Amino acid sequence: MIKGSCACGAVRVEIDGTPQVLSYCHCSRCRKTAGAAAAFLIGKGSDVRVTAGQDAIKSFSPEGAVYGRFFCGECGSALGDLGLKEGSYAITASILDEDPGLRPAGHIFTGSKPDWYEICDGLDQYEGDFPSQS
Repeated sequence: MIKGSCACGAVRVEIDGTPQVLSYCHCSRCRKTAGAAAAFLIGKGSDVRVTAGQDAIKSFSPEGAVYGRFFCGECGSALGDLGLKEGSYAITASILDEDPGLRPAGHIFTGSKPDWYEICDGLDQYEGDFPSQS
């Protein structure tokens, strides 16, 4: 089980099962809601439980967004998408309280990253989302 919480501790989550991927997203929505390129842990929505602070969770989902944007209404911590609306979650890795056991698989939406930001880690980079696994 992987546990996570916001900065003030009002919102707490637990993730059962094995996340599918950990990746960095450089789209403009993620940068603006997370304050930088955001690292997301992605998996099945049924694997996430909000164990505290459900009433503190606020949301903002811009038109066209693949995932919802949830945040703590007390401290403002970006939570990502907790899978409350869809069949999958995309939790902001920065709220994790422990190592999820995964390493980043790559960078997505690099076509939207700012020119002043250079990616230097050698991970795969994709102009859009990860290629389809079909």
